[in-house]
Amino acid sequence: MRKTIATLASALTLFLPALALAQEGADEALLGEEDPSRPAPAGKGVIWGVVTDGKTKEPVIDAQVSVVGTNKKAIADFDGRYRLELAPGTYELRVFYQLYKAQRVQNVRVTASAVEKVDVVLSTEESKQEIVVEIEADPDRASAAAQTLLRKNAAHTGDAVSAQEIARTPDRNAADAARRVVGASVVGQRYVYVRGLGDRYTNALLNGVPLPSPEPDRQAVPFDLFPTTVLSDLTIIKTFTPDMPGDFTGGSVRVTTRELPERFTISGTFYLGANTETTFRNRLTYAGGGTDFLGIDDGTRALPPGFPTDSKVGKGEEKPDGSLMSSREANELGRVLNRPMTTSRTTALPNMSGNLTIGNTHRLGSDHELGYMAALTYGRRFQIRQGEILRTLTIDTNVSDDLKPQNDYRVDTGLDVVSWGGFAGLTYRYARDHKVSLIGLHSRSSENEAREISGLSEEGGPGRTFFDTRLRFVSRSLTFGQLAGEHKLRKANDATLEWNLTTSLATSDEPGTRENVYLDDAGRRAWQSTTLSGLHFYANQAETAIGGAVHYTQPIVRGDAPTRVKVGALVQGRDRAFEARRLRYIPIAETPEDAAAFSLPADQLFTNENIGRVLSLAEYTRPTDTYDATQRVFSGYFMTDTSIRPWMRVVLGARVEASSQKLDTVDPSTLLPKQVELSTTDLLPSLGLVFKTNERSNLRASVTRTVARPQLRELAPFSFTDYFGAREIQGNPDLDRTTIVNADLRFEFFPTLAEVAAISVFYKDFTKPIEQIIKPSNRGIVSYQNAKGAQNAGIELELRKNLGFITPVLADLGVLANLTLVYSRVSLDEAGTSVQTNNVRPLAGQSPYVVNAGLDYASEKRGTRLRVLYNVYGRRIAQVGSLGLPDVYEQPRHLLDVTVAQRIGKHVDLKLAAENLLLAPVVFTQGPSEASIPNSTVADLTNVVQQYQPGATFTLSATIQN
Repeated sequence: MRKTIATLASALTLFLPALALAQEGADEALLGEEDPSRPAPAGKGVIWGVVTDGKTKEPVIDAQVSVVGTNKKAIADFDGRYRLELAPGTYELRVFYQLYKAQRVQNVRVTASAVEKVDVVLSTEESKQEIVVEIEADPDRASAAAQTLLRKNAAHTGDAVSAQEIARTPDRNAADAARRVVGASVVGQRYVYVRGLGDRYTNALLNGVPLPSPEPDRQAVPFDLFPTTVLSDLTIIKTFTPDMPGDFTGGSVRVTTRELPERFTISGTFYLGANTETTFRNRLTYAGGGTDFLGIDDGTRALPPGFPTDSKVGKGEEKPDGSLMSSREANELGRVLNRPMTTSRTTALPNMSGNLTIGNTHRLGSDHELGYMAALTYGRRFQIRQGEILRTLTIDTNVSDDLKPQNDYRVDTGLDVVSWGGFAGLTYRYARDHKVSLIGLHSRSSENEAREISGLSEEGGPGRTFFDTRLRFVSRSLTFGQLAGEHKLRKANDATLEWNLTTSLATSDEPGTRENVYLDDAGRRAWQSTTLSGLHFYANQAETAIGGAVHYTQPIVRGDAPTRVKVGALVQGRDRAFEARRLRYIPIAETPEDAAAFSLPADQLFTNENIGRVLSLAEYTRPTDTYDATQRVFSGYFMTDTSIRPWMRVVLGARVEASSQKLDTVDPSTLLPKQVELSTTDLLPSLGLVFKTNERSNLRASVTRTVARPQLRELAPFSFTDYFGAREIQGNPDLDRTTIVNADLRFEFFPTLAEVAAISVFYKDFTKPIEQIIKPSNRGIVSYQNAKGAQNAGIELELRKNLGFITPVLADLGVLANLTLVYSRVSLDEAGTSVQTNNVRPLAGQSPYVVNAGLDYASEKRGTRLRVLYNVYGRRIAQVGSLGLPDVYEQPRHLLDVTVAQRIGKHVDLKLAAENLLLAPVVFTQGPSEASIPNSTVADLTNVVQQYQPGATFTLSATIQN
């Protein structure tokens, strides 16, 4: 059997030519990216050495070296080497690893600026029956080496980016960092897609706990809510094991907050940035509130105090007491609600942000310690989209069914984006084996948008120019709290008990979006009374989640073939309340003199003097504009993790998830109250095999079953239109959940703890996948449907390699690259009312390829770091086509980012980051493939339905730390 596995591993290396090079230089590989005997940092000394087996004289890989009485620890690399940087003093080292007796080295003296070598020889246990695997502390997850170690020994397949790696990039939040993970792409600068699959096939966990979504129209967590300041690492797990929630298919995105510091630490970073399309140019804006800089509306846009909330507004509407609202009352409310409806211009200032982090750990006696960490971050950036193309197309039946513009607009947009947050963590370790931690996090982001649209609109009449103005402010927030415990039960054969209790609140607030529509009328602009003109739209959503989880791990067999049993349960409840109101000023002018006001600009039309004479307030809120939803998930699991042989590991188990989704709304056809309910119970089995082909490589195989549930918004019949001329988006209460069978195979090789080469193959079979469709109407209504089935298959290649094996001159240089190739097909149900053009097509949002490549330079001696990163994804369906129109595709963007950093002295670090140096535009097309769309002529193509230039961004930052 083992020969067969070795043969398969050898065959796989044919796909990884870099592996041969890596193996040639493995014996000379550096610890991580640096020599462990390199000079000590200022004010400290260094202890380094090699841990070897006393009999074989071979290095002991992954041996743990800890400093007794402190949290300091190190993990031996693949050559058995370790390194500790310590303040001057005398210490005791403890070295241990499974199958060996723990070894103590006393009276280790550390002198400032000195580098001392302390080699350790470990002897094997005489009786394997008494072998104990001792783990004093987890490795520091923030380091690249620790992430490699965790990945190498994990029961599942996954990829990660550590805080150490993030520090070398221009990334400012978790969404930016996710782009560096193999197989991951980011949509809309905040949503993570894994293996090309959309957010419905991705779940989000913070410290292992599912997160609620602040988005009203999707169940995705916007990862730009998490600043990199608070991250220890971002890990994307790609294969399911029963001890994790089973509602993912592409990947489970896990955000882990920073560990407690080993000593007092304080650091602050200030960022100053400029954008080639925005900075110091005239930006569209409008009169806002006094707390916009905090991402919070101060009430300027909100419904006025005392405004009716339990009845509609407008002449003849019934009031709560049964009487009808008079025109005078409606006009009074219209004057109270009246807000500025016009844009203005201001100079776009440079982007600015900063953060502050502080933490320490205090020892309270020999076995007790109390640690804390707190972080604050704030950022504000501006963006201008000048001359953005926005079109809707139709079929020209007179010219061989070619496409022609139905609406052809040019858009100017000014954005003011604010993000800030705070994080605090408190950990109390009582005795060596027990730890309790309390974590709190609040994050908020807002977008303040002023937009002007102009162009030709067939809906306004042939050849007539359309003008639209929209003022919009959206604020999202996430508040998270967690109490967790971790306990080692020595008397129960070193069993481990982990538990957590969590609560969270996610909100989205859209107070007072205002929109106006004008059409050119014989050379004059005339205000139009359309469904979006004179609009005041209000929407808010609050989603609360509370839950708890417990995990118990019991070692059964120890030795060179250990066996562990793990059981656990998770309970989580989510409650969402959504409410929207649509208020609109309608024309009531009865004389030509009054009607002449409709040719006035908006700031002269929307005056209190004209309300009641020219305009009156009416409400068009729909019965479906409010819903309450709940979701309850009860799950339990059982799994075993068994090493049948020292080289063969089997992870086997199953999870049972019972889910209930309920939504209280109104039936749009009968206008009667309606409850939508979807209750399911799913058995999610998992089988994983890990073959240790040698000390530095694994072959992994797994077969699992997972589930994807409808998003609450998709079950609601609430309708929304993004802009004049766009399609309505509407939910479908009849959706069912999707089940997926996953098969994965990966071979991974680790030349050192900072290097990896891997190849992965995966296949996924979907039953009842939820896909976007178009329902018949004037422009077509975007909705959702369970398709017959879908398949998804792909391959991933990954390489991260130091170039020191070529020549020592290149020891500070490394390369990283990964490639994901995916093929997908979905078959939609042709029956029913859907009118989509292609019933067989790729999965919506699926990129056929994702490429990341980079070049790394890091010189510890000079304190200089350089990273060049390239990213591109294949075109993906953004909107399905209907009535013979092709699907809309988001075209690839070739992104090139460069970061240069320089350490100055002991406490200062400067970094210059440049993003999108290739000036890649954002392009959506309907029709030909990307090969026929050069960037230089993209604006001239008639099949472009959206296109704008985000520009290049340059950011200079300075970090000061103790």
